Amino acid sequence: MEVKFKTLRTVSVILKIIAWVIAALTIIGFIAVLVGGAALAQFGGRYGGVGALGPFGAVGIAFYVLIIGAIWFISLLAGADLILVILAIEENTRAVK
Repeated sequence: MEVKFKTLRTVSVILKIIAWVIAALTIIGFIAVLVGGAALAQFGGRYGGVGALGPFGAVGIAFYVLIIGAIWFISLLAGADLILVILAIEENTRAVK
């Protein structure tokens, strides 16, 4: 049987790849902000920036990065799987006729 909608299948794979890249970058960013923010907390009074919020502010920003990254990851992965589900429904509908 002929495979239809090759472009949609390609888009689904690309979305999954982007989702996993975002997941990896989110984990790296979380660790960097957590460690870097805690290190900068001691200089907060003099230089401003993330350190001005103190060590708990840096932890809060790190978890914010983690939550936003997780939302992006889940959204992209769900979008990719949704495309595949819609294609499977189309194939099953076509097979019934």
